[in-house]
Amino acid sequence: MTINNTFLLHIPHASTIIPSYEGFIMNKIEENLHLLTDWATDKIFDVQGIDKIVTPYSRLFCDVERFEDEGEPMAAIGRGFFYTNGYDGASLRALDKDVKARVYTDYYLKHHQFFYETVKEKLAKYGVCHIIDCHSFNDNPLVPFSNNPLSPDICIGTDAFHTPQNLSDAALDYFKKHGYSVEINNPYAGCIIPKHFYLTNNNVKGLMIEINKRLYMNNGVINEEKVENLNEVMNDFFILSQNTE
Repeated sequence: MTINNTFLLHIPHASTIIPSYEGFIMNKIEENLHLLTDWATDKIFDVQGIDKIVTPYSRLFCDVERFEDEGEPMAAIGRGFFYTNGYDGASLRALDKDVKARVYTDYYLKHHQFFYETVKEKLAKYGVCHIIDCHSFNDNPLVPFSNNPLSPDICIGTDAFHTPQNLSDAALDYFKKHGYSVEINNPYAGCIIPKHFYLTNNNVKGLMIEINKRLYMNNGVINEEKVENLNEVMNDFFILSQNTE
């Protein structure tokens, strides 16, 4: 069955590649990569027939899901697009303004320009684009965003302007029927939309799907069989979700 190509999968945190180690505290990298990487999300969300954008470098180097500094709450704790602090607040990389400027220009802006152009092309071709923001999260969330200490298996993130109610309802219903505990906007909320379209074009739709790492990792090690099972679940979801438009 051909899947509707109005969908676009945005997978920002699957990579562990750091293009330049300039300024990094080397003995801090491994632990931060382990906890902050969305391991195997590029495989879990590898859905046949759907275009995807997979960021090819680690969020430790450049986190493309952050707003630019003036609009990013996490920048206050050293985890804007240019991380200077790690998951625990300890120093991870020196704040070198020249290095930060290069990362911003050569990586952050290039990613978002490509993201924008891809969405723009889908709008021109189909009149609509459904962005699925693809993530995983640690069983114990690393930031105090959760309003429920018992993290669900799957978190669905929504935006009041960009998320169609029928799409979020379909996701909630689908994953619950497959035996997963699911919550909306807990422990994380929202979904990524290119800033050119944010709150101005509701033909750009968005939904975030966050998978608890306990579903496919055992003591920090990826379970490939569980990854394959989740990939099948995701493929089936996108086939069914065509009926929600």
